[in-house]
Amino acid sequence: MLLIEDDENDRALFTRLVSRADWKAEAAPTLEEGLRRIGKASPACVLLDLGLPDSNGIESLRRLARRYPELPIVVLTGLDDEAVGLQAVREGAQDYLVKGQVDGKLLDRSLRYAIERKRAESAIARLAAITSALCDECGRKVAAPYGGRKSTVDS
Repeated sequence: MLLIEDDENDRALFTRLVSRADWKAEAAPTLEEGLRRIGKASPACVLLDLGLPDSNGIESLRRLARRYPELPIVVLTGLDDEAVGLQAVREGAQDYLVKGQVDGKLLDRSLRYAIERKRAESAIARLAAITSALCDECGRKVAAPYGGRKSTVDS
C-alpha cells in the first residue's frame, strides 16, 4: 500500500494504522514521488491526500488515475465535505476518508473494499469489451447474407 501524504504527523499516524492491520506501507511526501514509487513497486492500492505541495485537490486524483487507471485509490481529505468525497469517487477514487475520523478498522475496511471494487470494475470492463466484440461479430454475420446491408424484413 502506498500512502501519498505530505504532513509528517499524518504520515506517521496512517502508517501506524495500516501496519496494525497487517498492511505493508510505503510513504511518499509528494505526488511526483508517489508516481515514481508506483512505477517501481506496483502497490495493491494508494491512500492519497488531496492537499499536496506539488498538486492540489481533485487534480491530484485525476493525475494519478490517468497514469495508473488500474490502481485502487482511497482519497484522504481534511475537509468534512461530502461533496468533495463524492466528486473524488466520480473522478475515479474507490472511497474517501476524512482525516481525524479514521481508525484502523475503518481504514483497513476501506482499503480492502477499494481493491475489491477496482477488481469488479476491471472485470465489468473486460466483459463489456468481450460483449461488444461478440455483438460486432454477430452483426457482421447477420449482415453478410445481405451484402453488408440490413435486411428489409425488420423494417
